[in-house]
Amino acid sequence: MGYFIRIAFWITLSGCLLTNSFPISDFGAYYLRKHVECPSESTFYAPRNVEKRCITTALDCVRRELSGTVREECEDPREYVDDAVEYLDLQIEERSGKGHALTDSRECACERWPETSFSEFVGDVLSLLELENICVLPVNALVNCCGNCA
Repeated sequence: MGYFIRIAFWITLSGCLLTNSFPISDFGAYYLRKHVECPSESTFYAPRNVEKRCITTALDCVRRELSGTVREECEDPREYVDDAVEYLDLQIEERSGKGHALTDSRECACERWPETSFSEFVGDVLSLLELENICVLPVNALVNCCGNCA
């Protein structure tokens, strides 16, 4: 009997991990850094010290920065920026579906972030995505399955 309970537990845990996350690698940070070239004077609002209640808005800010400033000022011959924007659209949609809506709070405003180089911007976006995905780590998987993750 204990054997079947353990199997059911691992099946549930595996299902939660597979259905509730998009791998951060799908964002394509490596390809953005390697293939997207921006002028040295270009700066981008980098998401730093983002509060949990601002994560969805921060993802939207990053999406708008990629769709706007990066597309206008940088060379992206392989269209990796489009892939990153698509990834962020999915993340925002998933979070919004779980009740984590965009906010217009001043504390969540993109303009509060520092302006950095493109490489630093991508690094800060990765940190944001790690914060966003923290709830799908194995330790929190059952909490995430129940929808209690903030």
